[in-house]
Amino acid sequence: MENVLITSGSQQALDLIGKLFINAGDRVLLEAPTYLGALQAFSVYGAEYLSVPIDENGLRTELLEEPLRSGPKFMYVLPNFQNPAGTTLSEGRRHELVLLSEKYGIPIIEDDPYGQLRYEGEHLPSLVVLDRENLRRDDGYSIGNVIYLSTFSKTLAPGLRLGWIVAPPEIISKLAQLKQGADLHTSTFNQFVAYEVARDGFLDKHVKLIRQVYSERRDVMLQALQEFFPPSVTWTHPKGGLFLWVTLPEGLDMQAIFKSALEQNVAFVPGNSFYAHSNDGHDNDSREGSRHMRLNFSNAAPEQIQEGVRRLAAAVKKHLTGTTVRLKLPLGM
Repeated sequence: MENVLITSGSQQALDLIGKLFINAGDRVLLEAPTYLGALQAFSVYGAEYLSVPIDENGLRTELLEEPLRSGPKFMYVLPNFQNPAGTTLSEGRRHELVLLSEKYGIPIIEDDPYGQLRYEGEHLPSLVVLDRENLRRDDGYSIGNVIYLSTFSKTLAPGLRLGWIVAPPEIISKLAQLKQGADLHTSTFNQFVAYEVARDGFLDKHVKLIRQVYSERRDVMLQALQEFFPPSVTWTHPKGGLFLWVTLPEGLDMQAIFKSALEQNVAFVPGNSFYAHSNDGHDNDSREGSRHMRLNFSNAAPEQIQEGVRRLAAAVKKHLTGTTVRLKLPLGM
């Protein structure tokens, strides 16, 4: 199809988009927090960042008008079960975002690696679909405002390195030229594997299975957080995906907590990794990031999750109360 490009994972898609669109000093509008891999991909090309905070309903679209007036090159958004926070952009905000994109002429990069991993609630329409409906087009993606990315990494196998970009044909043509200079083409063998497992129905069955497994693990983690963490700590309740986002009281030293967690043989990703550095000389995002940690519930058995959260809670409580609790069994999260 002239509006689809197969990539070596969606990370390559981010790199190609950065290479095509970003000149040094160009601004990119991001959620705060956002996916670390996107920051890594765009920063290589000299991007500067405008960050807009999220809440339990995703990107706060009521705060978008001012940064959009400054003319960012594009908006980068993860609407479904966002990495790192696990939040989902509400349907109303999806419509608002598409309308704002049209109003200001700022395209949206919609990154959707987790959309198939919904454990509760109703499926929400993608931004690319809403964009087409909004503009009432019937000629494909030729004048669309949304570029859509997804991948098989979260539903089939990360090692296959298979992702895709859906965009207007003119953009796909340019991206294909850049890809030729990077790796000529995505592995044909891997594409055949994905085609065969999708054609015979295996992929649909597999997705249903991992939804069940991940949903159980999410519920175990949420219950363990409720059981072991003090009331001053809060967290998101993701309706799908792989992650949840823990918020600690202000004033704690996240690096010290991380060190204490490693002493308990458990780990997390500190929140400041998911915030872009401010371009105005202020460090508000970094300070906000220092209150958070990302937890992954997909990669450990339920009993490991429960024990891991217990150990992590002990590490946090040490810094809240000044007491020390030591556990010696090996575990990673």
